[in-house]
Amino acid sequence: MASYHRVLQVHGRSVIDKSAECDYGIDPWEILIDGERWDGKIRLVGFVDAFYLFCYAGESRFKHGIVVYKDDEAIRNILQRAEVDAADIGLEMVKKTKMDANGNAVLPKYFRFEKESGGLDYKITSLGHNFSLKTEYPNSALRKIEIKIRKPQDPAIKSRLKRGLKQHDLFDMMHDAVRMGILTHAELVNVIIGKTYGGSTLNDVTAKYMDSLMGTKGSKNATLSGY
Repeated sequence: MASYHRVLQVHGRSVIDKSAECDYGIDPWEILIDGERWDGKIRLVGFVDAFYLFCYAGESRFKHGIVVYKDDEAIRNILQRAEVDAADIGLEMVKKTKMDANGNAVLPKYFRFEKESGGLDYKITSLGHNFSLKTEYPNSALRKIEIKIRKPQDPAIKSRLKRGLKQHDLFDMMHDAVRMGILTHAELVNVIIGKTYGGSTLNDVTAKYMDSLMGTKGSKNATLSGY
């Protein structure tokens, strides 16, 4: 039986990728996946755009797992390519507003990260699917996934876990872009102080980040193939 490291490798991922945020072992009683507890050891491997939950036996023998997508642009693209309506799988928009204050269309957002008081502290709702050593999956594999996980007591572990679970905001994306070599520190400073560089705007920087993350420029950290 393959190790979870081998499964990640098949999907072009690794725990040592620059886009990796956490590699964390979770006790079964600390997490609920769609209201159920998995029987076996559980490992969370978080990346900038998605996180993986593995159930494994022994040291690292893979049994089964799920991937949960964090980036809303990736989620929209996956739904569109798979021709799946979010409402049909019970995936609700975070905000129902279709127009902003200026009358511009608002793109739908589906990823939710919520803090709950007491017990299992973090709740994540998003698009995902089961995965294995295959890299292509039927459209019917896509589904709404709900994760509840207990907040670690150790501050350092809690910080890494949150980065692995949460969606990254604009400033997180800028940090990620430098860390992954998409932007230089000089380019980042120019963005922060409101200047343009090479004729690009802040929106262009964001687009550059997303292009690299989604694999349109050959990144090995693209979302799973098949969608």
